[in-house]
Amino acid sequence: MALLRFVPSLASLAALALLAPPALDLRAAAIDPVAAEAGLRSRVPALDDWQITVRDAPPGASTSEVQLELRGPDGRSQRRQLVLEGTTPEDRSRDLAASLALIITHWDDPQPQDPRAAATPPTPTTAPATSPRGWLGLGPRLELGRSLLEGGLDVQGGAWLLREHLQPLASLGWSASASAGISLHTLRLGLGLAAGAPLPRSRMWLGAHALAHGAWTTANDRRNASTWASSSELGALMQIRWPRWQVGVRTGVDLALPPLKVKGDHARLQRGPAQFVLAVQIGLIFG
Repeated sequence: MALLRFVPSLASLAALALLAPPALDLRAAAIDPVAAEAGLRSRVPALDDWQITVRDAPPGASTSEVQLELRGPDGRSQRRQLVLEGTTPEDRSRDLAASLALIITHWDDPQPQDPRAAATPPTPTTAPATSPRGWLGLGPRLELGRSLLEGGLDVQGGAWLLREHLQPLASLGWSASASAGISLHTLRLGLGLAAGAPLPRSRMWLGAHALAHGAWTTANDRRNASTWASSSELGALMQIRWPRWQVGVRTGVDLALPPLKVKGDHARLQRGPAQFVLAVQIGLIFG
């Protein structure tokens, strides 16, 4: 009698198994069910704990659109419509498997993500390109040597490049000196480069600079004479910057090799081989 009672129980279980919906029901015209199931099983090891149904989208939708219904091990369910990418059923099947795997991966998120958004890696953001800033300034210049004190004006310009670590420089200057009846006037034209960096949380920029000058000098005693020479300025540069203007201070040595020697009737002047330089500039910032 116990055996007879056991046989109907097995029959009931078999009937329930036949009537229960399959764990995977992938019947959409846009996909290949075999390829979709193979791709899904390779991505989700515990796939048998899920109940997934894929059907054609309602009339009026595109041929690559499908309707999803998922039920998780926790009993919760979701319905979605998904547009698959690809031109062949195999391509669309791979896309379906990847999207379903992402939905399952983010099943426990407070707000489940759109599988299309999760499948696409975020586009890296880049800082917007900005034009380099430049400046143009004017200020006094003082040079002190062994037997020569010169004062004048400099016009300089530059630009902050490479994250404000480099500054190409251009310089135009005039200076004059007089002693014991001898007067000197010098016109300088130079190009150079400064390297440094802005200080964190500060308006200050600090660096070192080098300038190469070509100089035309005229001397006047009883007679006039003029000559061309060259010099190199090496030193430090400090700039304090505001949105539209700046104050710059540079100091260092001016190397004149060979030295320039001027002999008059009552005095003798020499520029070089090295002279101390101090210059201050107030400039406008543009860019």
